Amino acid sequence: MKFYNRLKRSYDKQINGRGLAIFRMFYCLILLCEISQIFYFRHLIFDKIPYIELSEIEFGIPIGIWLISVLFLFFGLFTRFFSVLNYIMGLILIGSINTYEYHVFYAYMGINFLFMFMPISQCLSLDRLINKLKYSNTTFQYNPPQNISQLYYFIPVLSGLALVYFDSVFWKLGSPMWYNGLGVWEPSSLPMIVHTNTSWLLNNEILVKFLGYLTLVFEAVFLFVFFRKKWRVPLLIIGLGLHLGILVTFPIPWFALIACSIYILMIPVTFWDKIFNRKSKTSKLDVFYDTECPLCVRTKITVNHLSNSGRIKFLTVQYDAAENKYLKDKIEEQLLTDIHSVDINGNVYAGVNTYIQIMRYIWYLYPISLVLRVPGIFHFANAVYGYVAKNRTKERCTDENCGYDPPSIPDDSKFKLLHNLTLKDLKFKLLHLYIVMAIVLQGILIYHSYLSENIQQALGFNDSKVDVVLEKSVSLVDKVSKTLLGVTHHVVFTDKIHFDGYDHVIAVAYMEKDGSETLLPIIDENGSPSNYLYSFNWVKWTFRVNGPNIDQNKLEKGVRDFTAFWAHKKGVSLNDAKFIIKVKKIESSSVWKDNHLEIQMKKPWIDGGFIMWENNICDANIKNIEKL
Repeated sequence: MKFYNRLKRSYDKQINGRGLAIFRMFYCLILLCEISQIFYFRHLIFDKIPYIELSEIEFGIPIGIWLISVLFLFFGLFTRFFSVLNYIMGLILIGSINTYEYHVFYAYMGINFLFMFMPISQCLSLDRLINKLKYSNTTFQYNPPQNISQLYYFIPVLSGLALVYFDSVFWKLGSPMWYNGLGVWEPSSLPMIVHTNTSWLLNNEILVKFLGYLTLVFEAVFLFVFFRKKWRVPLLIIGLGLHLGILVTFPIPWFALIACSIYILMIPVTFWDKIFNRKSKTSKLDVFYDTECPLCVRTKITVNHLSNSGRIKFLTVQYDAAENKYLKDKIEEQLLTDIHSVDINGNVYAGVNTYIQIMRYIWYLYPISLVLRVPGIFHFANAVYGYVAKNRTKERCTDENCGYDPPSIPDDSKFKLLHNLTLKDLKFKLLHLYIVMAIVLQGILIYHSYLSENIQQALGFNDSKVDVVLEKSVSLVDKVSKTLLGVTHHVVFTDKIHFDGYDHVIAVAYMEKDGSETLLPIIDENGSPSNYLYSFNWVKWTFRVNGPNIDQNKLEKGVRDFTAFWAHKKGVSLNDAKFIIKVKKIESSSVWKDNHLEIQMKKPWIDGGFIMWENNICDANIKNIEKL
C-alpha cells in the first residue's frame, strides 16, 4: 500500500513537460541513427547471402516506414498514430533480426511501448501547435498546459535504466571479473573489443579498479534511490560518466547514447525552466500583423511557438504601426495587405521577405531562409505568398466567416468513465499495473543469472526437477516480455560468456589483382573494430562469427557474408575474388597487467587461410584458428 501511495503522489504531482519532450527528441534522433544503419546493412542482416541469395521480403520499405514514423515522433506530429506505428514496425523488424540482435534493441522496444501511452507531445511539438491553432481565434489565444505527471519522468528511467542495472548486477556478482574489480579493465584491454586506446586509464590499477567497483555499487543501488530528489544529481553525474565512457571506449554508440537520453529525465526541471525562460531583452525583428485576420493571428501563434527567444516581437498594424518611425510612409492599407517587419537596424521588409527574416532569427530555420533567397525559389515563394495575400484581402477573413468555435478543452480529471472512475484514475491504474508487471517480470528473469545459479548450486538445487521446470518457465516469460516490453536478461560484458579464453583477433583482406592486400573495414591493423563494426555488426562479428571458442562453420558463413556485402558495395566481382584471413593471437587476462592493451595491439598478424569466390560461390579454406 505504501508503494501504491508513493506512486499516486508522484502521479498527482504536476511538473513542466519540457524535459520529457527533449528526451523524446534526443531518443528519436538516436533511434533514427540506428534505423539508418539497419537500412544501410539490410542486405547483410536479412539476405541469406548478401546480394546473391536475397531475402524473401524487400526490407527497405518497412525500414523506411519505421524511419518515417520516428521522424514524425521527433517533430511531435500526429504522435498517437506514429507512436503506435513505431512500436509495430519495431516489433516486426527487431523480431526479424536473429544473429545481429544486441541488447539495445530491447531498450528500444521498452521505450517505444511507453511512447504509446505517455504525453510526449505536451511540449515542444507540432501537435501542441495544432492544438493552439485549433482552439484560438482573433480574440482568444489558447495556450495548452505544459505540466504533466511527474510519474511520466520516472517510468522510462525505471524501464530503461533501473531494471536493466538491477538485473545486470545479478550477472556481475557471479562473475569473477567484476567482483575482483576488473569489470572495466578486462573488456577495455582487448583490442577487438575497443575502438579507442585508453591505456592512460587502464594502466592506473587503483583508478580502473575503483571504476569497476563503482559501477557495481551504482547499478546495485540505482533502482532504490533514483526517484529520490537528493540522489538524482549524483546519480545523473555518475550515470552519464559511465555511459559516456562506454561511448568513447566501445563500438556501441547507440547503446551509450540511448542511456544518456534517458538520463535527460533526471535533470532537474528547474534547469529547463532557466533555459527556456531566458529571453533576449530587445527584439531583433518587429513584425506587424493584422489583429482582425485569423490567418495573420495564426502566423503570430506559429512563429511564437517556433521561437520563444524574444528575438521576434509581434506588434499590431492597428495600434502600433503608426508609432514606428520607419513605417510612417506606409499607408494602413499597405500594411494590412502585406505583412511588414522592421529589424534592429531600421530595415523594412514586406511579404515573403518578412518570412525570410523571421526564419533568419530562428536558428534551426536559418538554412531555409538562405534557400528562399535563391533566385527562382524566391520568385516562386513570392508568387505563392502573393496569391494567398490577394485572396485574404478580398475575403477579409473574420471570426464569423472563418468558422472558429470557442475553445472547449476536455479535462481528464472530470471526464467520467464510470460513476467513480475518471479517465485520470484509469490512466494511473494502467501505469501502476505496468510498473508492477515490469518489476515482477524482471524479478522472475533474475532466477536465470550467475548469482542465482551459484546460490542454487550451493544449496544443491541446481538441475533438480523443480529447477528444470522453473528454467523452462523463465525462458517462456523471457520470450514474451523481451519481444513485447523489452524486459529481458542483461548479461553484458561478463568473463564467462564474452572474454575467458578469447585469444584471437580475425581480420579479412582482399587480394588485389596486383598481389597487394586491402583490409576490409572490419578489423583494422591494430586488431580493433573498423568502420563496419559498430553496434549490431560489432556484436555479430565479435561474439557470433568469432568468440572465445571458434565455431568453424559460423566463422566461414560470417566471412562469406561480410565479404559478399563489401564486394557489392565496392563493385568487386565475385566471379573471381580471393580474400585472405589474418589472425592476431592475443592473451586475455583475469588479473590486472600494465600496458596490456598496447602489448596485444602490437602482436603480429599470422596467416589464417583464405576464401575464394568463383561465379558467386564461396569456397572457404580457413585454418583451425584454435590450433594456431
